[in-house]
Amino acid sequence: MNTGSFNHIFEPLSDQAARYSLLGIPYDASSSYRPGCRMGPNAIRDLAVSLNTCTERGVDLLELDAMDCGNLNLSNRVKHAFAEIEAYVSHLLELDSVPIMLGGDHSITMPCFEATLKRYPNLKLLYFDAHPDLYPDYDGDPYSHACSTYHIANLDDMNGDRITQVGIRASTPSQQALAKQAGIETIFAWDVDGFIYESDDPVYLSFDIDVLDPAHAPGCGNPVPGGISSRQTFQLIQSIKAPIVAMDLVEVNLLLDPHGITALAAARVVIECLGMIESQST
Repeated sequence: MNTGSFNHIFEPLSDQAARYSLLGIPYDASSSYRPGCRMGPNAIRDLAVSLNTCTERGVDLLELDAMDCGNLNLSNRVKHAFAEIEAYVSHLLELDSVPIMLGGDHSITMPCFEATLKRYPNLKLLYFDAHPDLYPDYDGDPYSHACSTYHIANLDDMNGDRITQVGIRASTPSQQALAKQAGIETIFAWDVDGFIYESDDPVYLSFDIDVLDPAHAPGCGNPVPGGISSRQTFQLIQSIKAPIVAMDLVEVNLLLDPHGITALAAARVVIECLGMIESQST
């Protein structure tokens, strides 16, 4: 990669550690319906070129200490792929960098979160999604993107009461019962207005683009009507009051996004998240 990405917010990979590191994780072997989000990282980068470097609230990100690490070249075997993902994210965290991961399907959150939890033992999870992803396995696959939250909640040294899910609207009674039993806080899509997330502990932010209504983000594998708007999304991000130490954005499916609407929304989410993180760290 010889040019900066996100309109030069992220500069090419160098030998020097950066405050923020962008990492593409082109993996979608765990998709349950319509694969294609392995093309997400490059699609998001391509559309980000059309955006300026300022957030809505006027934070200019052009001078950020940020680099683009490119995309991981992953094995097509899930255990090997997850090990490779966890190892690279751990490497970035050891450099005191804030990793910004572009997926890929939502299963990538499992190894990314596990790496971050080892670095920050009191880590919390803020999870934007239409789905709670609380299946122990989906059609016999425990690595499905429909299982991410379930396995994170059951990691050693992790508790459900450290998980908050926002925008949920495709939950089954069994998943709702499991969330209640585990202590997971659920903010349903119809209750997001006025919600403000606050934490003094380090937080991993995971953002599934299908939390947006399909009218705002049609290019995802599992769209669900009745979601939140772009406007609500940015207000929720801007209101976060917590130290975000890592984040991912997942499920942008280029094959279902011919006009780039979804990739553009995703790029803007990354910019607004960067602005929020930077504003709270200075």
